[in-house]
Amino acid sequence: MFRRTCPRLLMPYPSTRKTGLFWRALEIMDRKVYRMRTPRRIILRPENRMEGPRRRPRDNIMLKSVIITIFAAAARRAIRREKPFIIAVTGSVGKSSAKETIAAALGAREAGSSVRASLKNYNNEYGVPFTILNVQTPGRDPLKWLLVLWRTLWLGWGFGRIGATTLILEMGADHKGDLAWLVGIAPPSISVITAVAPAHTEFFGTVDDVANEKATLIRALPADGLGVLNNDDSRVTAMRKECRTECAYFGTSEGSDVRIVDAQTLTETNELGHIFPVGLVVSFAVLGKEYALELRGTVGRPQAYAAAAALAVATKLDIPAAKALERLERDYHGIPGRTRIIKGIKGTYLIDDSYNAASATAVISALRDLAGIPVGEGQRRIAAFGDMRELGEYSDEAHRSVGHEAAALGIDELVTCGTLARAIAAAAQEAGMSAERIHSFDTSAEGGLFLQGLIRQGDLILVKGSQGSRMEKVVKELMAEPLQAPFLLVRMTKDWIHRP
Repeated sequence: MFRRTCPRLLMPYPSTRKTGLFWRALEIMDRKVYRMRTPRRIILRPENRMEGPRRRPRDNIMLKSVIITIFAAAARRAIRREKPFIIAVTGSVGKSSAKETIAAALGAREAGSSVRASLKNYNNEYGVPFTILNVQTPGRDPLKWLLVLWRTLWLGWGFGRIGATTLILEMGADHKGDLAWLVGIAPPSISVITAVAPAHTEFFGTVDDVANEKATLIRALPADGLGVLNNDDSRVTAMRKECRTECAYFGTSEGSDVRIVDAQTLTETNELGHIFPVGLVVSFAVLGKEYALELRGTVGRPQAYAAAAALAVATKLDIPAAKALERLERDYHGIPGRTRIIKGIKGTYLIDDSYNAASATAVISALRDLAGIPVGEGQRRIAAFGDMRELGEYSDEAHRSVGHEAAALGIDELVTCGTLARAIAAAAQEAGMSAERIHSFDTSAEGGLFLQGLIRQGDLILVKGSQGSRMEKVVKELMAEPLQAPFLLVRMTKDWIHRP
């Protein structure tokens, strides 16, 4: 049981004798490193003193910085030595789905493939080196951390090989300069930008600042590289000015190298006459030819954009469009928490989009996809939303815009979970939605229990919210086979399950 906290490491350590001494040693070493490397005038500042369990600022975490530097140095050395082909993917929304569709189109799921993509959401200063070095996060186990560090040093200094000739790396950023650090580790040959939206604006400031950070991947391209840009996002297409190499475009706009001609939800009707979604059918125009793609198990236009990005990358790498689409149909069925279709209790169907809600743009897109699914007599469309966090000054406006959209689209029932999400409920009522159809709760656990009693046979339920809202708890409450949760839902590890 984790009872004590090492303030320098910002992580708890066990009070058991077996592992507690390890963490205590790290804490002592961290204190000494901090005092040796930090001027006395900084140590004596009130906010940096080591009284009680106080945590010091992000940029003063010495031991964490040392560990990150070790991972980065090892990954960088392995990249320089083995020279894999690197495809980097970023964007305010849609980067995980794009990463997975690109991996499928390039044959990463085929036996003997040397293509490797980021696991889960390994997209930060730890995750990118972990993907390169082919290791998984050790969680809070100190012995596993030692094994990971050992493997890191072993591979980084040339005693082993990373085992991949092509790396598809998802790169995320929630502060300025994050992407510069990541491309310094793994310089891309292809950079894919999915979209720019008001995500993490609490830390970035403005949407233009977010766009400037995402453009780091374009500026990092070599002269013979390739930029793959969303042609429907003006902030993304504006990055063409900073690209010194060729660019390919995807989207619905005319002139796109891969153009989305149409995207429709694939539905089936059961014996009761209820219509329910089973997938997505997308039509593409590529180099003057039209192609069709059927994706089972997932819905929503974001999946169409992800597939279009994958098709743009594949065709530029001389993979025939037909082959890339064949691989997508066979190997890609959505990923946990991103518009995945799951059977619910009482004969309902869930659209699980609980991984994150980085911006109002993403939430409104999901709402429109829900509203676009045809339903039969007596069926209802229900939206369950959590907070959208880290939006700073855009927060209230973003939440209210979602509420207005829910009312305008005629959503039958609206459930909100969290303090910030109450603004969604208030705006929906202002826009004309009946108060009897709006339900607000403080936590996702409360919202999930309420929904169990609200839903009835044939209902379609969209679930979405920021990571901190923990909306996957709602999905777990409502799914028909909760024992499948570890395989179908996000944040089902022991570490996450025990968090509030």
